[in-house]
Amino acid sequence: MENKYTFRHFNHFVGALNDDIVLGYTKRSNGLSAYPEDSFNMALYIGDDEKNVHQHQDMLAKEINFPVNHWMLPIQKHGANIKEVTSDHRGLNSRQLTDNFYDVDGIYSYEVGILLTMNYADCIPVYIWSETDNFHGLVHAGWRGTSLEITKKLIDVYQGRIEDLRVAIGPGISGSHYEVDKNVIDQLSYPLDAVVKTRTGYNLDLKKINQQQARDAGLSDQQIYVSDFGTEETPFFSYRLEKGNTGRALAFIGRK
Repeated sequence: MENKYTFRHFNHFVGALNDDIVLGYTKRSNGLSAYPEDSFNMALYIGDDEKNVHQHQDMLAKEINFPVNHWMLPIQKHGANIKEVTSDHRGLNSRQLTDNFYDVDGIYSYEVGILLTMNYADCIPVYIWSETDNFHGLVHAGWRGTSLEITKKLIDVYQGRIEDLRVAIGPGISGSHYEVDKNVIDQLSYPLDAVVKTRTGYNLDLKKINQQQARDAGLSDQQIYVSDFGTEETPFFSYRLEKGNTGRALAFIGRK
């Protein structure tokens, strides 16, 4: 993966800003919310004052030079439903949530001028785009969506050559901090190095499983970038480590 696509620090997010692709994942600091104090919460559904979220959106929009009325957000439910986004969906669920795009955890578009966004706080963001056309997509991959192979499913909708695709697996909870029980493990197909038996359960590396799904869809390792950032680290929100008392990040990808 070329260095221009690796995740690097900006003011309010980690990611990449290029002439063609804008992608990133917001950090928790320097905000207005109390989830925890002074945090950069990006979710409208957790009880935060919507004015805080709107101001955070405006701050991010200025930083990435992508206006909020061109953003769109589905209503995620930890499933594997995927929908195409067009210019008609610009602004959807960005300022105020609706019932449109309900139960959708994978989105993609072939149009420019749309910022695909979703909320996260441990689950894995998977960014997918083409080097030869305008295709770009975003996946919200918790263990349920991963068990349903949502990353592979979104790659499979692409109508071009698989060699032209690139995948970036963004910040998410690290396997060493994500312990699950046998019921979860039994529902997953995984490479052997993605699961480590512990005294009380299993440590599960969702990044490695989604990386394997990209391989299974036909991508080579040279087409896949995996971020080292873990959401258990200080710059990010972690639902698991903070027992739900935390804000949400925004992952995003778009073409200007």
